Amino acid sequence: MILCTSCGTKNADDAHTCEKCGRKLQSRWSRSGGQDAPNGQNGQSGDSFLPEEVWQLMEPVVHSIEEGTDTLVKACAETWAYALILLVGAGVYIAAEDWRYLAGSVALAAVLAWARGI
Repeated sequence: MILCTSCGTKNADDAHTCEKCGRKLQSRWSRSGGQDAPNGQNGQSGDSFLPEEVWQLMEPVVHSIEEGTDTLVKACAETWAYALILLVGAGVYIAAEDWRYLAGSVALAAVLAWARGI
């Protein structure tokens, strides 16, 4: 038995569209225990019509950060900091029309990169 998610009509297992409204059927699963009511209408809370056994077999996804990722993130942040220094210097150079601001930001970025051994 396939339940239409649009109108709630019970359809045959081999049906591809709803007999009543003609919409494409979304799922070929029904809730375990023969409860074919739409979500929230059968007294159970659930996100789909998958049987409970299927939900119990699914494990949550665990995300972990690999070793060395923090070093890569810090290096990227440092690179963006140097770029920001140069962009600010270029912006002030354009606004003030004085090359010394750009030269100062290039010198500052170069000294920081040299001190960090880049």
